[in-house]
Amino acid sequence: MRDLGVRLKLNPVEEAVKGKRVIMVDDSIVRGTTSKKIVRMLREAGAAEVHMAVASPPTQYSCFYGIDTSAREELIAAKMDVEGIREFIGADSLHYLSLEGMYASANRDTVNFCAACFTGNYPIPIPDTGKTGKHSLEKTEGGC
Repeated sequence: MRDLGVRLKLNPVEEAVKGKRVIMVDDSIVRGTTSKKIVRMLREAGAAEVHMAVASPPTQYSCFYGIDTSAREELIAAKMDVEGIREFIGADSLHYLSLEGMYASANRDTVNFCAACFTGNYPIPIPDTGKTGKHSLEKTEGGC
């Protein structure tokens, strides 16, 4: 069903990508399955190369503050390094925005900006939700 959703929502225009080096930009990679499908579709449309740029750091921890993210075990960046993710999705290169770059682009300091899904540093104890993460309250630097 998810594959069909991706196919219905996103369709590469062969004339626009055939023989070209394509840079695909997305806000995040959560499980990696959608990115993998999009890279495959671009290659099937004839892209010579597919590079991916992600406008956030790798999502390594679940969000418990209103954004429905997967259990940590399902987050691709919790299991693989950047090269492993690149291989999994089939891209020629993969680049993430650094945590520092994200702070700078948002014009925010680290104290008032939630980055728990990237750092694992949660500002308050997490109630038992069945989800796992690095529930460290002692290290709040770079957290929320």
